[in-house]
Amino acid sequence: MISWGPFAIQTGLLAVIAAALTAIAAVHLMARAAGGSNDSHAKEAAELLQNAAFIALIVWKFGHVLFAPAVVWERPSALLLLSGGTREAFVAMLVAGVYLVVRLRRRAIPIRLFLDLAAFGAVLAVIVYAAIDWNYGKPTSLPWGMSLNDPEFRYHPVSAYTMLAAAFVALLLWMRRGQAGTGELYRAGSIYMGLGLLAVSFGAVPKPAVLLLSSDQWWAIALAGIGIVSSTLSHNKAEGR
Repeated sequence: MISWGPFAIQTGLLAVIAAALTAIAAVHLMARAAGGSNDSHAKEAAELLQNAAFIALIVWKFGHVLFAPAVVWERPSALLLLSGGTREAFVAMLVAGVYLVVRLRRRAIPIRLFLDLAAFGAVLAVIVYAAIDWNYGKPTSLPWGMSLNDPEFRYHPVSAYTMLAAAFVALLLWMRRGQAGTGELYRAGSIYMGLGLLAVSFGAVPKPAVLLLSSDQWWAIALAGIGIVSSTLSHNKAEGR
């Protein structure tokens, strides 16, 4: 919880809001950089992503009402105090996804351009989220480990690792901004961000494992796998296989 005078806001909520705003700004920045023949479509795609981000944020924040509607008349003040969890995040992504699919088809925006812009925005959002919702990992004796209360004990700065990995990917995507609209940014972002998050996960606090890996590690592998498969399919298509 972060307090400022009489005002207080949950750290997680602040991180989500800041990350969403960062993603929106990053998407608009990449849309302007893309320019060229994609200029009009890039601007439209940026607007759609902006709308989707706001929709997802609202659904995530108030999504608990869908599962416990009685809170509206029993504890109306809780609507402002409570925030969503994993369940609400899933619903928020589903609603935003449906909105994007419908609007993209209606406006005939190239899916590869949309994915490239979204990838850049997502990577920048990860940096901001990790910076605000700071997390530590397993104990370590490495010199860059950070202490909490007792200086004798140091822990992996997992959030710092995440920020470094995402910053590297963001720089890579920005250097390739001229390829926006080809799907290359999305593919590269998925591969390197997935591998980066997988590496970071080994310094995090151990979580329940499924087939020897945690859920975070499986998600990271899935992200990298999507990028690898997309790159392979694109390469084969280019060679006419």
